[in-house]
Amino acid sequence: MYKLQFNILIMNTLKRIKVLVAIVCLFFISQVKAQNTFPEPISGNELTKDFISANLVYPENELSNKANGKVVVTLHIDKNGKGSNYQIKSSFSEAASPIALDLVKKIIWKPATYIAMPVESDFEYEIDFNAKSYNRYWKKHERVAIPLALEADDSYEIFENKQLEEYAQPYFADGSSMGQYIYGNLQFPAEAQEREIQGTVRLSFVVETNGNVSNTVIVNSVGGGCDNEAIRLIQGTHWIPGIKDGKYVRTYNMQDITFRIGQRNYQDGNSY
Repeated sequence: MYKLQFNILIMNTLKRIKVLVAIVCLFFISQVKAQNTFPEPISGNELTKDFISANLVYPENELSNKANGKVVVTLHIDKNGKGSNYQIKSSFSEAASPIALDLVKKIIWKPATYIAMPVESDFEYEIDFNAKSYNRYWKKHERVAIPLALEADDSYEIFENKQLEEYAQPYFADGSSMGQYIYGNLQFPAEAQEREIQGTVRLSFVVETNGNVSNTVIVNSVGGGCDNEAIRLIQGTHWIPGIKDGKYVRTYNMQDITFRIGQRNYQDGNSY
């Protein structure tokens, strides 16, 4: 009888050990998976979709015929997030292919990771062409005609401002300054006001050769809605691009936007 009880105890103990081992293995696998990621646009998927919506040029014939579809672009992304070997894998329209290719080439990437280490990878990215969504977007947004007089560099290289020609850094298309723009458009977030959050949000972004902004990244976060407001402000800017060798080029830019309690909110006239 004692031998039977002992055997039952051993069997129950072994079952518990198996369950414990299974739990540990599942936890380990989940931790490893969490450290393995696919490539992602450096500004995140949502901001990248906004960039694509604002810069996508729908082929005229496809738009008039309300033709919808996708263009799938393949590329290789190295450990530093640099893309290369761009190819069209599939496309619903021959006219849409170069448009999609141009947009994907402008995206800066976070590389894939394996066990939290950056690795090279081959990746696919889809550009969606939907006539109804396209028309709806431009009913809600104002088209800004930026007066561009020079040819655009087609290398997709991004330059620092110090690499540009003298007095050829990007500037606001309407002739105002960043300070004036922030002064007239900053909306102090309600959450930051209620929680008495203040500080300086620092953003990096690229001014494209068409004067639009891309690849916006929060370098220094404040929270309380200030990050989103800073992004909104930067995304709403339009520029005369920087110039190098007589051509408009893509340029890296950095901007600080300060949220300070007691600073006037220029949208509603109140001070917080």
